[in-house]
Amino acid sequence: MRIADISIRQPVFITMVMLALVVVGFIGYSRLPVDLLPDVSIPIVAVTTVYPGASPAEVQREITEPLEEALGSLNGVKNVRSTSSENVSQVLVEFNLEYSIVRGAEDVRERVAAVRGTFPRDARDPIIQRFDPAMMPILSFSVADQTGQLSPAELRRLVVDRVKPRLERIDGVADVGVVGGLEREIQVELNLDEMRARRVSPQQVVAAVKAENLSLPTGRLTENGQDILLRTPGDFRKVDDISPIVVSNVRGTPVYLKDVATVKDGFAEVQSYSRLNGRDSIVVSIRKQSGTNTVRVAEDVKAELARVGRDFPNLSLVLAQDQADFIRRATEDSIIDLILGGVFASLVVLFFFRDLRNTLVTVAGLPVIMIGTFAILNAMGLTLNLITLLALSLAVGLVIDDAIVVRENIFRHMERGETPKEASSRGTNEVALAVLAMTLTVVSVFLPVAFTTGLIGKLFREFGLRWRQRC
Repeated sequence: MRIADISIRQPVFITMVMLALVVVGFIGYSRLPVDLLPDVSIPIVAVTTVYPGASPAEVQREITEPLEEALGSLNGVKNVRSTSSENVSQVLVEFNLEYSIVRGAEDVRERVAAVRGTFPRDARDPIIQRFDPAMMPILSFSVADQTGQLSPAELRRLVVDRVKPRLERIDGVADVGVVGGLEREIQVELNLDEMRARRVSPQQVVAAVKAENLSLPTGRLTENGQDILLRTPGDFRKVDDISPIVVSNVRGTPVYLKDVATVKDGFAEVQSYSRLNGRDSIVVSIRKQSGTNTVRVAEDVKAELARVGRDFPNLSLVLAQDQADFIRRATEDSIIDLILGGVFASLVVLFFFRDLRNTLVTVAGLPVIMIGTFAILNAMGLTLNLITLLALSLAVGLVIDDAIVVRENIFRHMERGETPKEASSRGTNEVALAVLAMTLTVVSVFLPVAFTTGLIGKLFREFGLRWRQRC
């Protein structure tokens, strides 16, 4: 074998190649995203449309059915499921697994834009979202005022204005969600008796409030050779600006909003409660960017939370859920198992060879090959997860098998009195084809896993690719 003969004649060159492979492998390992499982993107697109004040039947007739007709004929669509409830329509479009989720979302967006004009005027713009498992929160924590001096509204304002921006600036953080506390809301409470007496409908009130709460461009003004853009600020600045607006004008007599309603500066209706040690708390969830290192992002977030705790000593910050902790422990356990597998394999080789030097020579290439695999893994854009580590641990036995066959044949030639160089060359040439055939047999068994279709195929694709890299 030409490769074996080059290795025998040029030991310094091969040693430098191995060292370079180790260095590149360590660099690839440091850059590998760490996750629990491979990044499997399920091609599902959700279209959510809010139609305030509509019954389920109206939502079904006016929103859901037009969307189903428009989206059901898209290319690559497998299923279309919908739910029509009070005020909300949700349509789930499931594409074939081989279909690109990015292209599917674009197709859905185009069809929704085409039928948007047929929706009722009061219906809000549809929200189109892709289902991405990577967008699940990787970390969540509770924030409470341990001194009891802040109200729920003040606590939420502090978290949203001071804590949330600091977390959003962390590299790898895609979104920071805040739940809990009291959220400010301007409430307009209609007086039914006054509305009947003045012949004013709720739709008139809604239209009047929308028409007055606008900031419109009014053109531009040219002065001294410069164009100045003009705007008419008409949005509400304070609560007192809302009461005087005119909602109706009957026979020259204006009807003001304050005549038929009461405007209050209040809070949105509380849908859920969270407590931390008996005190009202705010729950903050962190979502990472797709393809980033879950463990590293979580560590950066926790480091920033430690600084937040020092800057705001009155706040109590307690982790409620940390996905990175489980991923870290699972990954560390897999790596430990991988190392133990290599150690036990070496002990078995030592038991049968009964020669420490031959044993060390046989297993010397194992760590080099394992570390170098991380460079290939990083180059292919894969992640360090349970599936790839499982494939790597299984490949340990294959590498040891090949090394044992070659080394045993070399050792046999040396016992016949041949020099180490002659024994290495002849011994390797004699078993090269047999070792290659054995390796290709294993490849032929595991490589098809990388081409399996369906969800299982996507999940175990990295398993098959890792086997191909290793072999």
